[in-house]
Amino acid sequence: MGKRKTVWPTEREVRLRFILLAIIETACHRGVPIERLLLSYILLRNKPSPEQLWEAISDTLLLDEMRGFRFEPGSEADQLMRKLGDDAAMKGIGA
Repeated sequence: MGKRKTVWPTEREVRLRFILLAIIETACHRGVPIERLLLSYILLRNKPSPEQLWEAISDTLLLDEMRGFRFEPGSEADQLMRKLGDDAAMKGIGA
């Protein structure tokens, strides 16, 4: 039997995972029912694609309890979310 090559996530995927985790935690503090967040949490345990992570982030941010949520302006997470939002708008993702 040959060895399997380990495939590591890209830096962007790692950042998306941390952003999703932060959003899930914030959503819990804002009173979002855990049932609504369970699929996003399960997604973190698997090997999601960047598109799946972006979709989970978008879905969570669209919940009523998350209205008005923003990362600290100018923070690394805020800059990445803005860039991803621009990329998604150009590709038509999350629309």
